Amino acid sequence: MDREATLHDVANKVGVSPRTVSRVVNDEGGYSEETRRRVLAAVEELHYRPNMVARALITKRSGTVGLVGGDMTDPYFPALAEGIQQRAREAGQTMFFASTGSNPERQAEVLRSFWARAVDGVIVFPALDSIEQLTDYGERGLPIVVVDDFLDAPNVACVSFDLHSGGRLAAQHLLERGRRRMGVISATVSPPRRRHREQGFLQTLAESQDGHRPPAMSQTDPTVKGGEEGLTQLLSQMPDLDGVFAYNDLVAIGAIRAAIASGRRVPEDIAVVGCDDIEMSTYVSPALTTIRLDRSRLSAEAVTALGDLIDSPGERREAVVLGVELIIRESA
Repeated sequence: MDREATLHDVANKVGVSPRTVSRVVNDEGGYSEETRRRVLAAVEELHYRPNMVARALITKRSGTVGLVGGDMTDPYFPALAEGIQQRAREAGQTMFFASTGSNPERQAEVLRSFWARAVDGVIVFPALDSIEQLTDYGERGLPIVVVDDFLDAPNVACVSFDLHSGGRLAAQHLLERGRRRMGVISATVSPPRRRHREQGFLQTLAESQDGHRPPAMSQTDPTVKGGEEGLTQLLSQMPDLDGVFAYNDLVAIGAIRAAIASGRRVPEDIAVVGCDDIEMSTYVSPALTTIRLDRSRLSAEAVTALGDLIDSPGERREAVVLGVELIIRESA
């Protein structure tokens, strides 16, 4: 067949109505297993390709969703993106991904592109200062799931980890290990309203009656190099530093490297706690004590929330906040 096969070609090949072929292709039911087998065999033989544009016009669904944002240089995000993609595939959705580097202008370009392509919805790791931008798209009717931030707007759902509790767990652990001269390495990409892990850590220290000193603070890029620079900054403020809570595991690994380079032992002289529990954290030496963020659960919750928004547009939904866990290894 020189031309592209049509729905009617498949129907004529099998000897059924075009509507029956459509039901089989769209998995709608209402046919026998034998009919299903014969239709799918004809689809394969004739290389029939459903007209997705026409289907979208009829169903008002494109069968596609977008994943926006995230730093692909951070091992935490690619693993999370893969989990979201797998969950979306199981839900019958094709996922498009675009990284924004936390740049709001780049995020605006991506959202415009996804909107023009009529995606059914998007999961967003929001760029800095982009709440108004996301609110606008929600009000236009685009279903949006915001990860690790909070936004009260129509057609928007929020899924995040309880990072405040994560910070509290890190502080409690270090206090229990007798650490009293502590520091925090936060990230430049995290605006003040999203520094929940740092706030939980500092609040727990403020509530403690264990005679610790006021903590030292540094801010850096969320990378291994950033962690090295952050630990160096802390030591310049507090040379007898004995405990550190890092923004993420990459920063914690950098802090360990800088501590060892300065002649200090980890954890004997400086205990280090990270956040994320990336795979690499089990292979560094010493193995990293960290706050585990369950990527599999986040993936499932984000895709479920997006599906709910797509099925019931316009509704406001309560934010989903997932628990975290302290994983004790060798660095603290």
